[in-house]
Amino acid sequence: MSETVPTFENNDNIPFDNNERPVLLKVLCILSWIGSGLQIFVSTLYSLFITGAVKQKMYSILPNQEIIDMYKDIFNLMDKTSIWYLILYIGNVAFVYMMWNFKMMGFYGYALIQVLILLVPYIVNPFNFNQLLVSSIFPVIFIILYSRNLKYFKN
Repeated sequence: MSETVPTFENNDNIPFDNNERPVLLKVLCILSWIGSGLQIFVSTLYSLFITGAVKQKMYSILPNQEIIDMYKDIFNLMDKTSIWYLILYIGNVAFVYMMWNFKMMGFYGYALIQVLILLVPYIVNPFNFNQLLVSSIFPVIFIILYSRNLKYFKN
């Protein structure tokens, strides 16, 4: 009766089956793919269909100059950043796929892409630290949660 029963109090003691992904990794990857897919879709649609004629038509139906100026700023930002977002989010999909397959390079690439995605709007607009701080909340949370799965990754 001196046999000890293994406990699962410490996650490092849990045997890892290479055929099964941890639930947290599955959820994070799926959420990342959904978010990236939506951004790719929006960037592609914007690049293909929002032309100068569409913008002029939209300006003509807006009620006052203040709102027109606001939309001009939005369109200016999107004109200059949509291609960058498209490229970065395609890279994001690839790096998440690498993490799905337990590749350490996927995590490092994902973290780099997230930093670059945060900096894209500041190519066009003056730097505002408060906006950067607020927009970095979700990327930081995802990077921290992905890092909880690093023990399963291989080089």
